[in-house]
Amino acid sequence: MEKYLSLLKWIWLPEKAAKIYLSLLENWKSSISEIQNNINIHRVEIYRLLPYLIESWFVVVTNEWKRKSYFPANPEKINEAYLEMQERNKWTINVLLEKYSNIDKKPKVIYKKWDKWIKNVFNDIIDSQKKWDVFYRITSETDSDKINQKYLPKNYREKRDKKELERYVIMSSKAAKIKKPRLERELVIIPEKIDEFEDNIFMSIYANKVAYIDFNTETSIIIENKQIAQFQEKLFKMLFKSLKK
Repeated sequence: MEKYLSLLKWIWLPEKAAKIYLSLLENWKSSISEIQNNINIHRVEIYRLLPYLIESWFVVVTNEWKRKSYFPANPEKINEAYLEMQERNKWTINVLLEKYSNIDKKPKVIYKKWDKWIKNVFNDIIDSQKKWDVFYRITSETDSDKINQKYLPKNYREKRDKKELERYVIMSSKAAKIKKPRLERELVIIPEKIDEFEDNIFMSIYANKVAYIDFNTETSIIIENKQIAQFQEKLFKMLFKSLKK
């Protein structure tokens, strides 16, 4: 009997109710007294559980000469309950998946105010991408040499070039003058007549993330969220296209 209890409990049949049903399967027609003798469950418990078993179609009751007898239903009922439980679990799992999906849509934000963390941002830009990926950068840096020496990881360019990452860049005309042309980089500038563009702030869009670095306060923010990244990418492309004309 014990080896079948786990299956019956899995379809939400209470343990004592499952024992009554299994006892009837083994002994066939039984009275309350006979059920009690076969499984050693208190009579009050049997009286309490039999209506549940009858309503669930696991037990059938008959009246013979004013004496009630109880029969087990066909074990096919177990299979029906099992299939019903599978469907119920599918629904529950789908609800949980939806909850997980909604959690995943919420932005994950990392905020750091530390000069050494800025190197982690640059590393994340490279490490989060696959080979031949594309990323976008807007930079209004005022001192490129200082940024390269103080904040850029030593192996940043090596890792970037190894992955052959393509990048699109918007920067000030002053900063663009010291940049060497590269095949994997397409560059447009903010004309000085529009803005000097020396805010000393950097933004990059990559791998469903948007990173900001404020070199003035050595503060960095990484926002990981597909919708936000796609929105910022649209804005970048519109500005890039406009400046390229």
